[in-house]
Amino acid sequence: MKKIFKDWSLFEISFLSISIIIIAVSGVIFKAELISVAMSVLAVTVAILQAKGKVLSQCIGLLVAVLYSIISFKNKYYGEVIIYITLMIPLYILSVISWIQNKNKETQTVNKGYVPKKEWIVLIFVNIVLFTILYQILKALNTSQLLISSLSMITSVMATYLISKRSKYSFLFYLLNDIILILLWGIPVIQGNFSLIPVLLDPLILFINDIYGFKNWSK
Repeated sequence: MKKIFKDWSLFEISFLSISIIIIAVSGVIFKAELISVAMSVLAVTVAILQAKGKVLSQCIGLLVAVLYSIISFKNKYYGEVIIYITLMIPLYILSVISWIQNKNKETQTVNKGYVPKKEWIVLIFVNIVLFTILYQILKALNTSQLLISSLSMITSVMATYLISKRSKYSFLFYLLNDIILILLWGIPVIQGNFSLIPVLLDPLILFINDIYGFKNWSK
């Protein structure tokens, strides 16, 4: 444990500890499913490890992607399921490989990458096309919260792709995705499904972390 936390700041340790306690307590109070609480705790852990540039984050992130797909399917967010199985999980596998290959042995963190302008243009075009196609597919599947779910997928794909490229701008798309996820999971909570509160707390907590992550990677 000393080896794992030796380069953690007091803020990072406190943030992770408080986040886990909040998610766990809310899970007990609102009788959330164990899978929802576990996914939320792991997602926060992944986010902080990513902010620190730790390679382990991508390995745990792959597990989070699988758990999130299961939760989304149960709540009829078919768009989330489709995008995670077909794109997000493969992207996480790519991230694991990329981060391991670009690990700094001295600092035990990943080396920052660079996304050229031409690639940005291609990414924007591909995501516009992807959004259009997925929106129509999800509409046909009668997906809950169609527009929000579609936007959530696109921002998730962009953020995950950029983190696989080791770009600090991934955190800006994570921030945008956090806002969309707050809406996505906030709606069923407002409608009375309080068991999803731990899932809703996740993007609220991650919003703070992703601001920290962007500043940390900018340094």
